[in-house]
Amino acid sequence: MKKNLVALLLVLAVVSVGLFAADITKTFNLATTVQGVNKMKITAAEFTGTPGQFDAAEEATTHTVNTYGNQQSPEADSLKAWLSTISNNRAGYTVKMTAAPLKSVVGGQATAYIDYTVTVNGLSIETQGSETTNPAFQNVITVANLAGIAKQSHQLSIVVDQTTFEAAVAGSYTGTVTFEYTAN
Repeated sequence: MKKNLVALLLVLAVVSVGLFAADITKTFNLATTVQGVNKMKITAAEFTGTPGQFDAAEEATTHTVNTYGNQQSPEADSLKAWLSTISNNRAGYTVKMTAAPLKSVVGGQATAYIDYTVTVNGLSIETQGSETTNPAFQNVITVANLAGIAKQSHQLSIVVDQTTFEAAVAGSYTGTVTFEYTAN
């Protein structure tokens, strides 16, 4: 009986040690949300900064045309404008450019036009007379996907047509180059 009692106590001791000797694993998780960055502006200089500096980059909004020809030349008061973008959109983005001719509107008179060609990132649009352009738009930046933050800065080039500039009637002329940013 003593042997049975000792054997029973040994079995209980082994079983109870097995019940209380479990491995314990705990985890601690980390989480964050990265906000999307989808920004574009026409900057007065090539943008090479960080995302935090983009909003403070000086903007270019107007160039005064004083003569025909290449507006980057010293005679034309040198155009200083860059199409600058910054993005972290995984699916990428596209920037489309359109242009409207320089035109002067005076009540009771025919609208007058000065043609020009605008080029960005190797792609051009040429204005022709009224509201038509050739081609009507260009995708000047196309990014299929991104693995991290990316920035681009492409200088605008504008060449004003000599024939229509020299034949222009007196008046104030305005034209617009428009860029449209679309996140994919």
